[in-house]
Amino acid sequence: MNKKAYILFTRIPTVGKVKTRLAKTLGDQFATEVQAVMLEDLYQHFSELSKSGIDLFIAYSDEQAPEAFLKQLPPSSHSFLQSGKTIGERMWRAMNHVFALGYEKVILTGSDLPELSKELIEEAFKQLQEVVIGPSKDGGYYLIGSCRNVDLKPIFLSDLQWGRNSVLAETLLLLKNYQVSQVEALQDIDEEKDLREVSRSLSKASQLKKWLVENGENK
Repeated sequence: MNKKAYILFTRIPTVGKVKTRLAKTLGDQFATEVQAVMLEDLYQHFSELSKSGIDLFIAYSDEQAPEAFLKQLPPSSHSFLQSGKTIGERMWRAMNHVFALGYEKVILTGSDLPELSKELIEEAFKQLQEVVIGPSKDGGYYLIGSCRNVDLKPIFLSDLQWGRNSVLAETLLLLKNYQVSQVEALQDIDEEKDLREVSRSLSKASQLKKWLVENGENK
């Protein structure tokens, strides 16, 4: 077994349940399909992480029955259902679940990140001494990871407001007693403007880029 694990933390693409801010301007169906295509890209990026000594886990939520979703996952991945009442508790439980399997270093990211790559995850593990964070361009963060001996419970179970643009600064303050490294800042997709900004920089090989060319021009 590898000693490093990466958790892709996601919702099952479900109309009316995902990407709600994006759906406000582009519609529920369009927003759901955007999330599904972003996941397709990420699965392709991460299907060979094990060659770098990193095991891939998919932590999914309970919007609907997972059977169809699970059939689409990379063959080399492991999957489990998220648990917990808040987003912070769910992330904390997900990381604890994987640490309990014997891993020494665990990194978790969200899934609404078209620019996220295998190389960035590999770099995050290289940078990880005690804690590593990937900042979002909106003042939050899309990536957090730690070593087994670091207790992130005070962060995940604190009263942080995860949608605010001060969450990165507040988290760094809570981590002041640890060595924290940072990797490249990325734009996550919350609103239509985020999608339009990121889509301009995507590779032509991106499934999201291809899908937007075929479907986005009508929006």
